[in-house]
Amino acid sequence: MTESFRSLIDQRAVEVPDRIFLVDPDSAQQMSYLDLRENAARFGNTLNQLGVSSASNVGFLMDNGYWTVIVMLGTMYHGSVTVPLNAVASHRNLRFAVENAKLDLIFVSTAHRSLLDRVLSDIDRSIQVIEVNMEHGFDLDLLNFPTEYDSDIQLTKDTPAMILHTSGTVGIPKGAVLSHGNLIAGGMNVVLAQNLKEDDIAFCILPLYHINGQVVTVVAPLVSSSRVVMPRKFSLSKFWSTLTDNRCTWFSTVPTITKYLLDDVHAKGGEQNLREASCLRFARSASSAMPASMLVDFEATFDIPMLESMGLTESAAPILANPMPPATRKPGSVGIPFGNKVKIINPASDDLGRNEIGEIVVRGDNVVSEYYNAREATLSAFTPDGWFRTGDLGYQDDDGYFFVTGRIKELIIKGGENISPREIDDVLYRNKAIQEVATFGYPDPAYGQVVAIAVVVKADQSYSEEELMEYCQTELGSFLCPSRIFFVDDLPKGPSGKIQRLQVANSLIPVD
Repeated sequence: MTESFRSLIDQRAVEVPDRIFLVDPDSAQQMSYLDLRENAARFGNTLNQLGVSSASNVGFLMDNGYWTVIVMLGTMYHGSVTVPLNAVASHRNLRFAVENAKLDLIFVSTAHRSLLDRVLSDIDRSIQVIEVNMEHGFDLDLLNFPTEYDSDIQLTKDTPAMILHTSGTVGIPKGAVLSHGNLIAGGMNVVLAQNLKEDDIAFCILPLYHINGQVVTVVAPLVSSSRVVMPRKFSLSKFWSTLTDNRCTWFSTVPTITKYLLDDVHAKGGEQNLREASCLRFARSASSAMPASMLVDFEATFDIPMLESMGLTESAAPILANPMPPATRKPGSVGIPFGNKVKIINPASDDLGRNEIGEIVVRGDNVVSEYYNAREATLSAFTPDGWFRTGDLGYQDDDGYFFVTGRIKELIIKGGENISPREIDDVLYRNKAIQEVATFGYPDPAYGQVVAIAVVVKADQSYSEEELMEYCQTELGSFLCPSRIFFVDDLPKGPSGKIQRLQVANSLIPVD
């Protein structure tokens, strides 16, 4: 496996120069593997001209597309560190990312310029901003820079390539430092798990400021010498036409988007949206747990396997995945390890046996070694013998498949008994009237905590608190039945569409 993005891109340009790497359906632009190398070299020369050293951090605040890929991969090709900025992050978190990474140069699309300007107005130092038109490119004469790139800087697998900040919905965000080796290993893990081939075509519908979009649907195709189709944003109305027009063979999604697709198909009778979708061979899900009932519904509706997986920012996306058929895949499981090692430990860091619940930990070439400018956070993220703590609770069954039961910080402790919010979510998602749900712990003087739920009801449904309470009593029993029900219009989500459970709780629990 190549050690850096420079050597990987150079290698692909020699091996498959005319093969298409990227299709941007919104701008009708395509990029071959030779174009990718030339664009990366031009961009590297541009950074040199701007005085950007290989040790510099370069930010971007842009939607997906042709020019975003050039900025992200071109920065790493140059040897600088790319810092994706989350366009849907809070003002506080965006400002933290810019200041924590000590950014002196940020590329921003026209659509996000005013957002960036508001953030920079709170920062008392000069930061160079280069605006990017997503149709025509930079406000720079990029194409006049040479396509040959000369550098005395040797990049290795340990050279930092990206700083990606966690969402920081509770506490201070952290900047995970991903090396060239981490990101390429993460891409290889996707290739191994999903058996990607040169003729596969990925449909990238998740943002490039999230690890899933970056590694799963950009780096993995680059590693496998295949193609990625990348619209600006996910669009429910254009999803099937874009996918089928470009003959995409797979896509990576999150449960929120999966539910949108299912509801849309069911509402319209299904057939018209699935025209000529025989090009698809699988879909994969990550970023948050998918209810088993949703997975079964997806496979029955679309007649392709849905491969649930588990990944982290700090592990360059996947650590576990359900394998491709004919190998066994299990609804409700996040699968088995590919390319790294995973185990379950107790609070004392002792290994646990099969079917015992504990913390999921991981080690491998894809796992970060540090958080940027955060020594204490780095030290606390690892066990004494070097395993990364995911913060997720789960167990490994007798067949070696892993199951996630919840986040350690999200556990509800009712009368001394641990309750996983996910087990309640899964039951409620079987209710046809419910669009979204988040279960959380609510303070209670007698029990310490009781179960509470925040529910979004489908627009075409009418559902009372009494009806929902009766459903919960029947399906969950009295101990797990929620004591508090909140009907809300929407639930806060992270960049990947993952519901932010702790943010829901903080917004609904009154402050003393």
